[in-house]
Amino acid sequence: MKKFLIPILLVILIWTGLNSAYNYFFGPKIIEITLTKSVDDKGKANEATNTFTSKDKIYLSAKGKKFAIKEATVVWYKGEILTKNRFKVEENIEINNSGYFTAELSIPGGLEEGEYGVAIFNGNNDIIEQKIEFKVKN
Repeated sequence: MKKFLIPILLVILIWTGLNSAYNYFFGPKIIEITLTKSVDDKGKANEATNTFTSKDKIYLSAKGKKFAIKEATVVWYKGEILTKNRFKVEENIEINNSGYFTAELSIPGGLEEGEYGVAIFNGNNDIIEQKIEFKVKN
């Protein structure tokens, strides 16, 4: 019985390890996205919110799989998340040592009241990894 148990357990361990590695490298590269008014020194959101005033600085904090992604592109939208609604694109944002990407939206004179969105892409890829919508109120 022990002769069969050890090879079976070994196959299960190898299968589990390969499956985990596959999901890590070929699954979503951005695993968490948060909007906030401030981030800590690691780039993590201090307090998540989806409602801002026109004068607030808006930070995007995104947790990435550190060994699977190195750079991201962040795109800000006025209204729905559609190509025609893009108003700010930030390319080549590097993942920090803590595994976070951070982007900031601050417009001189403030943002107009309304609905907005932000999306994060893996490098220059055209497929959205994560997206989130938010409101600006006065």
